[in-house]
Amino acid sequence: MTDNFKKIKVKIIIEKLLISLFIGLFIGVLTSSILVLVYKQLGLEYSLLMFILIGVGVFIILSLILFFILKPNNIKVAKRIDKQLALKEKVHTMVEYNEKTGLLVDLQREDATTKLNEIPVKKFKLKFSPYLLILPLIVIPLCITSIVVKGKDIEEPPYVEPPVSGDPFIIQQIRDLIREVNEDVNLMNPVKEAYVGHLEDLITAINKPEIMRYEEVEAVNLTITNVGYSSINLNSIDEITMALSNSNMDEVHNLGSAIASYDLNRVNDALDTMFSYVNLISANQRQTNYNNLVTECFQKVDDERLAETDEFYQEFVKLKADLALAIADVNYNDAISELAKDTKDSFGDAIIRQNETLSMANYIEERLRAIFELPDNEEPVNPTPPDVSGDGNNPTIDNPGGGGGHGDIIFAGDDLVYDPDEGLIEYYKVITKYSNYIQGLVQDGVISEELANYYIEYFNKLYEENED
Repeated sequence: MTDNFKKIKVKIIIEKLLISLFIGLFIGVLTSSILVLVYKQLGLEYSLLMFILIGVGVFIILSLILFFILKPNNIKVAKRIDKQLALKEKVHTMVEYNEKTGLLVDLQREDATTKLNEIPVKKFKLKFSPYLLILPLIVIPLCITSIVVKGKDIEEPPYVEPPVSGDPFIIQQIRDLIREVNEDVNLMNPVKEAYVGHLEDLITAINKPEIMRYEEVEAVNLTITNVGYSSINLNSIDEITMALSNSNMDEVHNLGSAIASYDLNRVNDALDTMFSYVNLISANQRQTNYNNLVTECFQKVDDERLAETDEFYQEFVKLKADLALAIADVNYNDAISELAKDTKDSFGDAIIRQNETLSMANYIEERLRAIFELPDNEEPVNPTPPDVSGDGNNPTIDNPGGGGGHGDIIFAGDDLVYDPDEGLIEYYKVITKYSNYIQGLVQDGVISEELANYYIEYFNKLYEENED
C-alpha cells in the first residue's frame, strides 16, 4: 500500500472515532437527563453524582461499540477514496488484487498507485452526516429541561437522633438493673430468670456500632413487652383467684377472694376454714369433703392450664397431694394442723413474691424509660383512683386517712416505705398507686365486677382511719 493510502486510512479512522464519540456523548447526556426527569416527577430522592456516572458509563460503552462497528477495513477505505476522488474504482481494484500478479494486474496496480500518489492527501476531506445534528437538537433542550424543571416536593425524612447505643454508661445502667433483679430474693424464680434474660438480650441488641435511635427504641419497647408477657404468663394469682371466686363452695370462694385481696390475714382465715371443712372425725366424711374440694378447688385450678413452673400453681398441686395424705393419717388432726401451718407460710410467701414480681415488671419498665429517655405510654400507668371512700370523694394528700389494714405487710398512713422511684415515701401514696392500678384493670374489663368489689373493699379498709 502507498503512503497516501495509509494516511487517508488514518483520516477515515479518526472520522469514525469522532462520530462514535459524538453519538456516545449525546446518548449519555440523554440517558442522564431522562433519569433526572423521571426521578423529579416521581418525587424520589436522587444523587446528581449517580446520574453523572451513569451518563459517563453510557458514553464510554456506546462509543467503543460504535467505533468497533464503524472502523473501516482496507476495502472500505479504497471504495471511499475512489468515490470521493473520482478514481473510478482504481484503488478498490488495486486493493482487491493486491496479492495477485499478472501483466494486466501489474499495469492496473501501477496506474492506480501513480494516480493516488499524484493526489495531495489534504484534498481528501472528512465527511460527517448532517443527520448527526438531530441528536444535539433533541438532547440539549431535554437536558436544559431536566435541570430547570421542578419536580414534586421530596418529603424530608423525619429527624433521627444520632446513635447513642454502645455507650458504656447506658450498658452499665442496664447491668445495674440486672443486678437489682438478681438480688431481689422475693421474685419468683422462673420470672426472675426471664426478666434477666430479656435485659441481657437488650444489651446484645444495642451494644453494636452505628445502631440508629429508632432501632434502639424498638429494642427497648420489645424488652418492656417481653417483661410484661413474662410476668403475666408465669404468674397465676389472677387466674387462680378468678377460678376459685366462681366456685359454688363458700370455703373455696372465700379463699379466692382472700387471695385476690393480697391480705395475708384473710388468706390465713380462709385456709383455716377450708382445713376445718376436712378435719372431721368420720373418715368417710373427711374423704367426701376432700373430694368436694378436689372438684370445686383443685380441679378448677387445673382447668386454667397454667404453666407447670408457676410457683403459685405448684402450691395448689402440692396442697392437693399433702391434704390427701393428711386426712388419711391416723393422727389426722395433728397432720391437718401441721399442714395448715405450712400452707399459710408457703401461700403467704408466694403471694408476697407474686406481688413483688409484678411490681418488678413495672419498675423495669420505668427504669428503662428513664435510662433511654423515652416518653411515658399514651395510657397512664396509674389511671384515676377508684372511689374507695364510699362517699363519692377520692382521698386527698392533705387528708390521706389511715392505711391501718390488717397483717404485717400493712403500715400506718404516715409510715414511710421504700419506693424504687421516689425513695422513702408515705404509705398512703403506695396505697393510692396500687388502687389506681386495680381501677385500671376494672376499667379495661380485665377482672370481673365481683372481684373488683373485693379489691375496692380491701382498699376501703386501707384508707380508713387507724384507730390504734
